[in-house]
Amino acid sequence: MQYGKDEEYVNVKTMESKKGSAIAKATAESLMGKREAHRVRNDLRSLYAGQKQVQVCWNCEKNEAQLAPGERLRACVKCKEIDRTIVYCSK
Repeated sequence: MQYGKDEEYVNVKTMESKKGSAIAKATAESLMGKREAHRVRNDLRSLYAGQKQVQVCWNCEKNEAQLAPGERLRACVKCKEIDRTIVYCSK
């Protein structure tokens, strides 16, 4: 990428895990208190409401729009077994 060129920014969907979310919630509540953690969570939800999230390749960080025609992101089967969503392209 060269400086002075237009850059495109996208809202990237991060990997998710029910267990990880519970741990993050508990950690936030222990660090800043239950009320403040709830306020921050609501602020973040309203900040990202209405924005389209895209998934990117775990390795090269390309989204589906940046892949070659006919290529698509694939989900890792082993990761799904442990309740994680990791996608990758063919690289």
